[in-house]
Amino acid sequence: MRHLVRERGYALNAIADIIDEASSRLPYTVDRVALENIYLRDATNHSDIEEGRRLARIEATVRSLVRAESAQEAAVILISGVMTLTSAHTAGIGLYDRKTHSLIPLVTASGKRLLTSPGIPPLQIDRFPREWQLAIEAREPYADRDILRLELAGELNSQVVEYRTRSFHAQPLAIAHELAGVFNIASSRPGGVGREAEDVMARLALAAGPVMHYFAQQLEPPPAQQPRL
Repeated sequence: MRHLVRERGYALNAIADIIDEASSRLPYTVDRVALENIYLRDATNHSDIEEGRRLARIEATVRSLVRAESAQEAAVILISGVMTLTSAHTAGIGLYDRKTHSLIPLVTASGKRLLTSPGIPPLQIDRFPREWQLAIEAREPYADRDILRLELAGELNSQVVEYRTRSFHAQPLAIAHELAGVFNIASSRPGGVGREAEDVMARLALAAGPVMHYFAQQLEPPPAQQPRL
């Protein structure tokens, strides 16, 4: 039971339901407690199997990411993967433009629709809420459980309205301290992004950061050469 609570995050009432189910099916015997423990062990094993499947799907997405041949291909793989793994309402990724300190939307997805040229203007990071700016600066994830309570500027507010976003979780993509971009998932419900989805994003970001950083460098024009005297 301790394993279910601490390691698996089961609520006590969920464990009680498992025991109640076991009790309703079992005759009264001196081994009743042992049999209830078997039911609990089966629940733990089922959780382990589901966790293994989830990690296998994450690994498959990571393998596809590192084989991508362009920024757009990598972005499509990442967004498709995170949508499948988290059942998110919407998702998107923007590449970081150092010159303008903005995010250039590269791929967005909503339901079964995925756009590789979303036509969204660059999102100016300095117009984000201060808390988000600090998180991006620190290369840390940021989120909001009910985004409608915030006053958002310009295009950012337009995107919230268009995609009916109520809550979201965003994960910067970086290698060392070099920012490459930010990807996010969103829900149409307040508090709709859970800890498991956040964990999926953190795991994917470990591989996606270096990949997107590589392609972002390819997209940058070479520095102008100084004229010779």
